[in-house]
Amino acid sequence: MRGVVASLVAVLLGTALLALSGASAGAHARTVLDLGDSLSVGTAPYLRARLDGYRVAPIHDVGLHAYDAAAIVARRRGSLPTVLVVSAGTNDDPRIVSTFWRSVRRVVTAAGTRRCVVWPTIVRPEAVGAGYEGLNGALTRLAARHRNLVLVDWVAMVRRHPSWLSPDGVHVSVEGYRARAAAIAAAVRTRCPARTT
Repeated sequence: MRGVVASLVAVLLGTALLALSGASAGAHARTVLDLGDSLSVGTAPYLRARLDGYRVAPIHDVGLHAYDAAAIVARRRGSLPTVLVVSAGTNDDPRIVSTFWRSVRRVVTAAGTRRCVVWPTIVRPEAVGAGYEGLNGALTRLAARHRNLVLVDWVAMVRRHPSWLSPDGVHVSVEGYRARAAAIAAAVRTRCPARTT
């Protein structure tokens, strides 16, 4: 099954990169790579609407891990747009913070200081006996070290609106996905403006 998913991701990656290359031809084109898991799938239509005037190139895999995202970004570092939206960590093992840390740092390093990486914090119930505070703590510490890593506080948003959450404690209602998209788009427009023109 993982092989099928990997093949699908490869096809989506190729499609997204064609879109990126087309965008680079236009002097005023603004492009965002939307790389993520099932939360990205749910957010995508609302994010495209919120980023009107931007070309949004999606690479989505419902089972994406942070290390998968890091591998995709590292492989394509020469053809990346100036803004990356990354939704990853929800599928990661919360006990292995060091692996998540290395993955996020690899994304940020591959992106480089001339690109902006927007990353929502992680909301999900405990898994394998551990919570996700450690992964969110890693994101916070890395954002303090890397100016090009911009966090969207999804944890705080969901705490304010617990009714958004579905029974699995991860996915959200349409209202929740709209709000997530709005917060991501606001981060792209206000925290990455110099990188999207």
